[in-house]
Amino acid sequence: KGGESGALPSPSQFEGRAEKSIWRGGSLSEDAFGKALLDAGLSEATIKEWSVDPRVEQPDGSKGSVFDALEDMDVKECMAKLVELNELNADHI
Repeated sequence: KGGESGALPSPSQFEGRAEKSIWRGGSLSEDAFGKALLDAGLSEATIKEWSVDPRVEQPDGSKGSVFDALEDMDVKECMAKLVELNELNADHI
């Protein structure tokens, strides 16, 4: 029966990862997506900071929400965008 678990879908894999860490804890390296982020060059500090949805520099030069930048992307698109944002914001991290 759908809807009885209390689970809500997340708009992106990253936001889902952030919610999972709030509710279940655990190490980033123990989570498949968290490990992939670490392997892609994002630091644990960046992942944790971005998990509360700060405004970061976007590819168009504006500042915007991390979660909004990743909304409705599949895992590959989300990963590529996170790597891009990480590179754009390297001086601010």
